[in-house]
Amino acid sequence: MNFQPLNPMTSPDSTWNVDHLLSTHSHSLLLPDGRFDFLHNLSESECSESLGQEWYDWDNEGGHTKAWYYTAHSGSLVGVAFRYGCARLRGNGRTTSDDVVEFIDYLQQAVKN
Repeated sequence: MNFQPLNPMTSPDSTWNVDHLLSTHSHSLLLPDGRFDFLHNLSESECSESLGQEWYDWDNEGGHTKAWYYTAHSGSLVGVAFRYGCARLRGNGRTTSDDVVEFIDYLQQAVKN
């Protein structure tokens, strides 16, 4: 799992929620793997403490607050952002369910340590 923080000069324009990729993965399993629950219990303060400086702070514009974006080993964009206090996965047109699953694993390790 090699996720690099997005370069501050790079724009995460054209990203959207990709929670459905994680949901689809979770529904395909016989037994839940805990990733979906982890995401929905993740707090902004945990990300601030574990991931450091956010990529962007929306200052509560439209309920949006902080966002952390990364480049996955596949080259796609993946991140976590908060809106109305809820964690949401973000990605672009190249983000895959494998990227999302690996990113959740990365977040779990980062928050746990």
